[in-house]
Amino acid sequence: MTTYVPSCAIALGLFPRFLGAVYLLAFVSLLVQADGLYGSRGILPIRDYVAALREHLGVKGWRRFPSIFWLNSGDSFVTGCAALGVGLSFLLVLGITPLPLLVILWLIYLSFSTMGQEFLSYQWDALLLETGFMTMFLPLATPASPLVCLAYHFFVFRFILSAGVVKLTSRDPNWRNLLALSFHYETQPIPNRVAWYAHQLPQQLQRLSTLGTFFFELIVPFLALGPAPLRLACFCLLLSFQVLIMLTGNYGFFNCLTIVLCVPLLDDRYLGAIGQAPVLSVPAADTAFAAPLIGAVFLLFLLLNVAQLIRLFVRPYWLNRLLVTFGRLWVSNPYGLFAVMTTERYEFEIQGSNDLKGWQVYEFRWKPGDPAIAPRQAAPHQPRLDWQMWFAALNPSFVEPWLESLVRRLLEGSPPVLALFRTVPFREAPPTFIRLVVYRYHFSDLSTKKSSGRWWNRREIGASAPMTLRGRHG
Repeated sequence: MTTYVPSCAIALGLFPRFLGAVYLLAFVSLLVQADGLYGSRGILPIRDYVAALREHLGVKGWRRFPSIFWLNSGDSFVTGCAALGVGLSFLLVLGITPLPLLVILWLIYLSFSTMGQEFLSYQWDALLLETGFMTMFLPLATPASPLVCLAYHFFVFRFILSAGVVKLTSRDPNWRNLLALSFHYETQPIPNRVAWYAHQLPQQLQRLSTLGTFFFELIVPFLALGPAPLRLACFCLLLSFQVLIMLTGNYGFFNCLTIVLCVPLLDDRYLGAIGQAPVLSVPAADTAFAAPLIGAVFLLFLLLNVAQLIRLFVRPYWLNRLLVTFGRLWVSNPYGLFAVMTTERYEFEIQGSNDLKGWQVYEFRWKPGDPAIAPRQAAPHQPRLDWQMWFAALNPSFVEPWLESLVRRLLEGSPPVLALFRTVPFREAPPTFIRLVVYRYHFSDLSTKKSSGRWWNRREIGASAPMTLRGRHG
């Protein structure tokens, strides 16, 4: 009888390089947006956030919001940290000194995440930090023991299974009635062109796809805890699932990270053609003394994943306190996307005017706007402003503080914020007035697309009062 005896030294030897590639995607994406999001003239300046935390929390702020930006939060330093992340990620891909690179990359990304507020609060940001923290100890754990392999395998099991469990425990009727994917392609944050075609599939195929989602998220994860052939099957199935998600949506580096996270499922017997396990540049003499400590660290990771799994079903006070403590460093996080399926798509359109008569549109780079423009492919780039606009439109009657800050920057004509948009109608001087117009969007059908060329149909729901630098007008 075949049993679970993991041997994943080759996969774990390659893992830091693959993770380096994900860090590279994340930091390149962040670098091109950092000034517009977090600079002194950006939407949510890190400098102002640090000052507010220092005023309200004093020295306790370091513990609650660990970040190197307490030391320096100037524009050059913030952008420089993102650029440093790009450079160090590239070195990690090349396999150069993985241990210090993994530590520094994690610290930089943690610093952005703790100070990034709404724009750096997505589940894959947490997943990258948790995976990155776990992998910092990997160079000290060579050769990989069965405990280390089990820690990674159980992480995959818990992460994927959580996505399925939350869909059931949310009691959303659209998941229970297998109708969720009838809405998903149209209402996801940033659809791409393939999503339009997927939305046109017959209802029965949509139900079958929803059932398939439950198969991938509730059945397949158990293969991760099986013997090598079952883990290989798990890897292949989850790889195909992530590719399907990548083809029909824009989720930044999330799918790439999930695929990388599945690499340790591959047993050495299947990777033998690659060669021996790569050496992670840490001499054996330096790791031998640390073996018991490293074993305890990976055992802790394993137990934290067990605790997060238990938390899906019961939430005793002591367990919540334990996980909150580790959660402050983003080293143990809850996961589960689309627990409740969004069934209507609302979008904010930002318009400017100098006379309250003629209004001109600020077109976003990635999110839906002009119905005649095809949905765009953004991933693996993570356009954080466009994504956050989707969340803001879920409750269009309430204008969130960060959105008010965006409007203020547009009224000021802030160059780094304007650079986040595809088209800016007021290049020479900013407008006097800005308003937010709410539309309800639906994908067009095949006949409408053929006759008019429109990818979307939309209907105006309402508009905010015009806003100026002095406040709302009228």
